[in-house]
Amino acid sequence: MFFTIFKKDLKRKKAMNIILLIFIILSTTFLASSMNNLIAITESVDYFMEKAKVPDYIISAYDRGGDEEFNHWLNNSQVINSYDIDRSTMLFKDNIKIIKDNIIQEFNPFGEVLLQSQPKLYGKLLDDNGEEVTLKPGEIALSYADKNKNNLEVGNKVVITLGHIEKEFTIKLFTKDAIYGSSMIEMKRLLISDEDYEIFRTYEDAGVMINYYIMSEDIATLEKEFEGIDSNTIFSFDNSFVNISFIFDMLPSAVLIIVSICLILIAFLILRFTIIFTLEDDFKEIGIMKAIGLKSMGIKKIYLIKYLAITVIGVVVGFILSFPFGNMLLKQASENILMKNSTGNILINIVCSILVVLIVLIFCYTCTRKLSKYSAIDAIRNGSNGERFKGNSRLKLRSFRNIKVPIFIAINDILCNIKRFVVLILTFCIGTILIIIPLNTMNTLKDGNIIKLFGLDYSDVFIETDEMYKYSIGVSKEEYLEDMNHLNRSFRDIGVDIEVYGEIMYSLKFQGEEKDNIFTLMAFQVQGSNTTNHNVLKGEMPKLENEIAITEKVSKKLNHFIGDTIYVQIGQEKRPLIVTGIYESMTNMGESVRLNPIMDIDFRYLAMVYPFQGNFQGDKEPQLWINKLKVAYPSYTFSDSQEYVSKYLGGILDQIDIMKNLIVLIVLAINALITILMMKTFIIKEKGEIAMLKSIGFRNSGIRFWQTARISIILVIAIILGIIFSNFLGPVTSGKIFAIMGIQNIVFKVEVLEVYIIYPMILLVVTTVIAYLSAGAVKKVDLKEINNME
Repeated sequence: MFFTIFKKDLKRKKAMNIILLIFIILSTTFLASSMNNLIAITESVDYFMEKAKVPDYIISAYDRGGDEEFNHWLNNSQVINSYDIDRSTMLFKDNIKIIKDNIIQEFNPFGEVLLQSQPKLYGKLLDDNGEEVTLKPGEIALSYADKNKNNLEVGNKVVITLGHIEKEFTIKLFTKDAIYGSSMIEMKRLLISDEDYEIFRTYEDAGVMINYYIMSEDIATLEKEFEGIDSNTIFSFDNSFVNISFIFDMLPSAVLIIVSICLILIAFLILRFTIIFTLEDDFKEIGIMKAIGLKSMGIKKIYLIKYLAITVIGVVVGFILSFPFGNMLLKQASENILMKNSTGNILINIVCSILVVLIVLIFCYTCTRKLSKYSAIDAIRNGSNGERFKGNSRLKLRSFRNIKVPIFIAINDILCNIKRFVVLILTFCIGTILIIIPLNTMNTLKDGNIIKLFGLDYSDVFIETDEMYKYSIGVSKEEYLEDMNHLNRSFRDIGVDIEVYGEIMYSLKFQGEEKDNIFTLMAFQVQGSNTTNHNVLKGEMPKLENEIAITEKVSKKLNHFIGDTIYVQIGQEKRPLIVTGIYESMTNMGESVRLNPIMDIDFRYLAMVYPFQGNFQGDKEPQLWINKLKVAYPSYTFSDSQEYVSKYLGGILDQIDIMKNLIVLIVLAINALITILMMKTFIIKEKGEIAMLKSIGFRNSGIRFWQTARISIILVIAIILGIIFSNFLGPVTSGKIFAIMGIQNIVFKVEVLEVYIIYPMILLVVTTVIAYLSAGAVKKVDLKEINNME
């Protein structure tokens, strides 16, 4: 008997059951694949670092000489177990050409390019199988980031020119680099054979970067010793920084986990609505079963078995689909990370699938508690325990003569029985939030003002000359300033009115009030400008020579605030600086400071020279000036703030964009399914009302308009709520990624046209069309259904 009832119920409510099945499939697919991927990437990063022999501590410096004290410490420290020295020659895009089909093409690097041979002990570059890359003379291996940016393939030719040395290479493979391989890090290594690199090492005018790979069991003591010596290093970090640098590769999986949770919530809402509707629709059958002696628990089993069967089918299908879907999402991360081969991760999919089944069953059981309240008398009274003689209308038609009657009825229905529409409001609201948060995140990263979060000033143009490399190999500050002034004069000679200035970064040691509280920090300093256009939270940027601004993260680390004094070590001199402002920057994971523009610091402490920046004078569109400069100086690179940042965030933006488009499609599918479900249930429950409207002269088109208007009004309410809630949920979701990078107070960029018009209109149009098509079922309602009206 139970099987017969179960079979008939599946056939009778086919649409409801299919929609519920789809949601369970989606929930299982997304949850299982995203959890699997997140765990797989987390485990693979550790595995990758182990295979690549990432050292415990890394110190990078330019080869400028004068590091006797540092070398003495390196060879005599008791906490250093072993170390290796890795040399890299710095290349620029003009040093590299690509040959495709015998045509020489420009090379577009992902970021800074380091040419080197395979490191001897630590920091190895690996192939796709996790083996150390070995190359013969004439072969070269590039990063996947450079491969994708230049559409390279194995077998393509690459020509490297350095001074009088020129050599052609054949691309053998593309590497996986644990130290510089993440999307966050702009430096990428080009690998050639030992024999070939010895040839390029003979060019003495090239800039050389040295990485010191150190193995130590006491990193805390190592850092204290290192901070106490005078050295010309660029930056230093332990291997935990390498691990964190892959956080953006985990972003798609983290986003999908949030989507999965939302899908499960929506599935529960639909499940609750379906169960309650089914119980209300089956009150006669339930009353009869109770009348012939069946207990409530026995009747519950019928419904529990039904939803268990639907859930098991959905979970099995979702479990199978989770593998190809997860592999598709892992494609981007697997280019940057050496993925660990593990069959154990299948257990994650199984656990997630079983979890979905258990949660659904528990939820079903709680939702069927209402069944105990039904009695045999309900079957006699058509499900009612009494009569209702009082009207339930909240609005009076005579007060709304200027609106159409179907719209009035739709508004009145919503106000009279808002509980019926809670599932729709929550579902549409969740879908809106899922679209807006990634959209705001992507727009924030695309916005030109994002440059401020990197510690730089927003400007009209960034200028990279063909001699930027020389600032890394030991030129004086005076020569740098002369080059900047020359650019100013040169641009004005061709009629471009512009103010050129520069931004440089030093690696300096800072000390708080406590003597042992010493840290090496990245120190920004603007050259040729007094701009204060930075992301200041409190106070102001430094103006006097003895003033400094620090990031919020440094402020907490040193326990120093506005008005306090910190000390900077420059050679043997220790200078006191007064903190005038607190700002935010993602540079060095939020640990940097900004010096006043007039403070004189030797270029021997230089860590990085950013491209020259410029602001055009007058009202002419900046892009017109940029186009003119590109024609006049073809060997220079000109870009606005947005283009400059996108050069390094391109891979991240692509991932977020793919996720956003995927989420939009999912939300549209959810809205379509939930709309079809609701329209079918509303029409079934309102057959009497629909028949009455037909009997008093309403046409089918007017009734369809009434049914559709309710859905559209509910969607507008949900979109408004979604926009409001997304402003609160954005900082606690996407904002946490920025917080890890050092930005605790991120303000998301809201594109009014997209957020308030384009995407809401897409949701509204698609959902309204689906609702109108679904409302076509009113044509089949016969006038005799008026007898079923209460």
